[in-house]
Amino acid sequence: MLVIRKLCVVSLIVFFSTILFFASCSEDDNGEEVDKTVVLSFEQSSFPENLDAAGGSFSLEIDWAFTQWDITTEVVKGDAFISTILPSEGGSIMEAETSSFVEITYAANGKTTENWQKLILKSLKDEVSEEIVLKQSGRVAPTTTKLTLDPTVVHQTIAGFGGANMIWGTDYLTESEMDMAFGTGEDQLGLSIYRVRLPSNRDDWAGLVNSVKMANSRNAKVLASPWSPPSEWKSNNSTNGGGYLLKEHYSDFANYINEYIQFMADKGAVIDAVSIQNEPDWKVDYEGCEYSVAEMYDFVRNYAGVIENAKVVAAESLNSNQAYTSDILNDATAVDNLDIVGGHLYGGGLAAYPLAHEKEKEIWMTEYLLNLNSGNVSSNWTEYTDQETIWDETMEMLEGIHSSMAFDWNAYIWWYIRRYYSFLGDGNNGTQRGKILKRGYAFSQYSKFIRPGYQRIDVSPEGVSTLKMTAYSGEGNTVIVIINPSEYSARTIEVELPSSATSAVSYTTSSGLNRNLNDNILNEDNVIVELPKESITTIVLQ
Repeated sequence: MLVIRKLCVVSLIVFFSTILFFASCSEDDNGEEVDKTVVLSFEQSSFPENLDAAGGSFSLEIDWAFTQWDITTEVVKGDAFISTILPSEGGSIMEAETSSFVEITYAANGKTTENWQKLILKSLKDEVSEEIVLKQSGRVAPTTTKLTLDPTVVHQTIAGFGGANMIWGTDYLTESEMDMAFGTGEDQLGLSIYRVRLPSNRDDWAGLVNSVKMANSRNAKVLASPWSPPSEWKSNNSTNGGGYLLKEHYSDFANYINEYIQFMADKGAVIDAVSIQNEPDWKVDYEGCEYSVAEMYDFVRNYAGVIENAKVVAAESLNSNQAYTSDILNDATAVDNLDIVGGHLYGGGLAAYPLAHEKEKEIWMTEYLLNLNSGNVSSNWTEYTDQETIWDETMEMLEGIHSSMAFDWNAYIWWYIRRYYSFLGDGNNGTQRGKILKRGYAFSQYSKFIRPGYQRIDVSPEGVSTLKMTAYSGEGNTVIVIINPSEYSARTIEVELPSSATSAVSYTTSSGLNRNLNDNILNEDNVIVELPKESITTIVLQ
């Protein structure tokens, strides 16, 4: 009996519990039925009035009940700017009124006009929805700098922009690499000067013939620079470790240079210019030769006159030390034996040289390199090196080119054309051989558009400006190259289209752009171009 009574009690409990459950499902505490009306709306108080052009994120509150929902977007005006909506769906058909928050992330607006994008909140099963339009401000237009061109004020004639062949070894540029370096097509760099070594051993001359001929066929000038005379003519009887050319062999070496030029000519290879010595003021452990200022003057005045069929370059000083050529330029005999003042920029030397212009001599910067000092610390430049760091150094290169042009120099020649820190990758330090590198695109902002024979003309900004600009004229074109060195802000320039021009385009290289074309810069008779921060832009008016 006890067991039966227990079972009866349990059954009664289950029975009354079931009744109470159904009663609770159909009535509230007052005995009324629960309202299952679907609710779905944006909480207006969380709705931002205007979003920042710089981009960002915010939270949006959604009120809902007894429904599942999702959020989609639709562009109303301008561009889409909403990046992510988390979560983009939610809700439940079983839950009473509640609130959910969604996080919305939006991108920066690069234009000066507003962007409008609609958020559409919609129930998945019920005919309930709501829409709101988010408005993003346009960025504040940078201050416009007006430029004035004056083609009647003419400065130097440009000889070209170039780079060096591999100086030691024989892994020279291939045909395709020569095309990429010296061609002027869309994916080419437009170099116009090719620097090669004038070997100290006659047996090495033949190995250079084909490389020189490839440059000739691409209309590039060839500069040959000796690192040392033959060892038997030097004080240390070696091509390495410094030492100097013995006085009794000055004539021999001048004839040696002539023989080299003629040897190349006999093979169909043209040498356009020859140097007397690479870095005569720098004692090195590798191949080299030292000259004092007096010795360089003596060689050029009394021996260089025999050199034929190529222009003579001196002195390729380490830091373009003008002392190495001033005595030559001031001497009535010596000055006729010198065609080009050459120099490098290691440790300084970037300056005007009025005496060279007075004597109507060209000034060539014949070698410089920057590689984050990786020659001494290999970890300074690897495939993991921060790209902004590399770009900062590239900007330093560009500002050096600008200064060279502003000081009326005629040519600028970088070190190796193909090297991991140069224009074409060599397969080392994360680069791909033969692929154009960032530094190549940057250098080509000058080399591709400013051709040999162009003349620099006056260009000036209205008011004070931190922009660095030079302008050039040639072949019916006007070319303006502008560097925006600012780390923080873009700039806009405006220039009146010359009466002789009917079209205008610009190309920009920055940390994120590789000579990007903009063919929408002409506004009636004015050219208006935006210059990104830390960038170089070339404008071509035709």
